Amino acid sequence: MKTYRRILVPIPADGQGDVLLQRAAELAQAQHAQMLVVRVLDTRSGFEPDGPAAALPGEAAARRSPDVKKRLDLQLARNNLGWAEAKVVWGEPQAVLADVIRNWAPDLVVACAGLLPAGIAEDADILTVGCRSLFGRLVGALNHHAPRHA
Repeated sequence: MKTYRRILVPIPADGQGDVLLQRAAELAQAQHAQMLVVRVLDTRSGFEPDGPAAALPGEAAARRSPDVKKRLDLQLARNNLGWAEAKVVWGEPQAVLADVIRNWAPDLVVACAGLLPAGIAEDADILTVGCRSLFGRLVGALNHHAPRHA
């Protein structure tokens, strides 16, 4: 088993990161690794702002950041990960994640399947985990077991 010293966990926007945290915690605690849990606030929008807000595209994200950080800290506490570092960043998600990966230099990135684009973590291993929500898994199970009518 490879030894990891630094594990990065980007939490998806839908808040379904518990499965990621559990998997990363197994690896981190077994190896006494550092763990950084990151939540990215997406500042992109579908329209062009005007007025003074146009000059400050991250202003709304900056105002939301303390509340998001509190929720992230609570999520870590619920998963017995109060020792992990939590961070909220904002911007275009893929660019921000690339910057965090480049600056923090993790050995392993534990992310939801499809969250990270190819080549974003060139010097780190990537462990992708299926992160469908409980509701999505239940709907899938119900559809799978539902009788089919001709």
